[in-house]
Amino acid sequence: MSILFYKQRHRNPNRKDTAGANYAHVRYIAIRRGVMNNKGMNHGLFGKLEPGIIQEFEDWREVARQVYSNSKKGTVMYRSVVSFVEETAKELLLKDQKSWQRYIENHILTIAEKNGIKREHLQWAAAVHGEKKHPHIHIVFWDTSVRVQNPYTSPKIPDAIRKQMIKDTFAEKILAYAREKDSAIRELRQITNYLIEQFENNLRCKKMTGYKQIEKMLNTELDTEAYFDEKLLQNIAEQLFLLKGSLPKEGRLSYQFLSLECKEKVDDLVAFLLSMIPEIKQCFDRYVDAKYRMAKLYAMDETILAKQKGGFEKEAEKILANRVLSGVKMLLRLESENRTIIYMERRREYFASRLLLDALNTLAQTAWKQEEDYYNYQNTSSDLSKEAKKELFMKNQDKGYEH
Repeated sequence: MSILFYKQRHRNPNRKDTAGANYAHVRYIAIRRGVMNNKGMNHGLFGKLEPGIIQEFEDWREVARQVYSNSKKGTVMYRSVVSFVEETAKELLLKDQKSWQRYIENHILTIAEKNGIKREHLQWAAAVHGEKKHPHIHIVFWDTSVRVQNPYTSPKIPDAIRKQMIKDTFAEKILAYAREKDSAIRELRQITNYLIEQFENNLRCKKMTGYKQIEKMLNTELDTEAYFDEKLLQNIAEQLFLLKGSLPKEGRLSYQFLSLECKEKVDDLVAFLLSMIPEIKQCFDRYVDAKYRMAKLYAMDETILAKQKGGFEKEAEKILANRVLSGVKMLLRLESENRTIIYMERRREYFASRLLLDALNTLAQTAWKQEEDYYNYQNTSSDLSKEAKKELFMKNQDKGYEH
């Protein structure tokens, strides 16, 4: 397992949709489910737009609008993410937003300098996502100088950043490892990139599957830039508030326990999301496709497979339905706290955005898990006899597979 993950992306500023996509990415990192919020706020965006201490921005939209404006002017807006596995984050005492703020403040200049950005021309915004297995911090950063910017970034740059951050973050561990390899090494400056690569490979080989899964998750998050039209958000918010009025105010709010009438209303909103949000439909299809390919490892009858595929679609719809209900729960909780009508009305766009991002995140994670299971079972299945495959199928038939 890699001891530190660093990924970096950017969109070419010459593309027509870049400004909107960059705005959407800032919204995603600021308010998605699992973000560590600023104190007393409903988002977690912080950073530095001027020299001095780290600022916890009052409104993520102001930063997103600046990112949008910069993109329109041709400024390259870089996206990056730094992540650790849960155990490593605990060792580094990265337990809350403040500790992550201190960490990134210590390393942001490494990221800037390797990208050719001078300290005095650096601006950045970040948010921490407290994922259990891979807590991570997203950073959007840019160069405020008037120099002509090259939209191409060599793959060597993020790799150099990762190695330098590993060297700076785990100095003592690397030094101890290096001394085992070469007793003549006494100081950190003697450690070469080759030794760092050996140190990383030693960890990575211990759990290659987990490494690949985290890499895939981080790549997907960096590319998340779903742009939600204002009218669409208003429409979804309207449906969400109407749904709230028709659901029970007390008791467990779970799809399987709803009345038929309430289920139909939730189903209507799920169908609307699938028809109007391409990114949600894409994750939905990935989930169904991975489950379908898994079933084909055990079943040969096309009629049974077609029936199974319909069942997998129902599973994915239920996942979405429960995410919709989570959005309703949030509204009911705020009402129980006696929030004013004005408060609720002003945040309609936020509630709709949060619902969409939660739905995207949940479907993406379940799709990743199904794809991982498929590849694992595929590798296992190829080495099994017919009898062993049948036995493996019997273990999994309760999970939705047919022989």
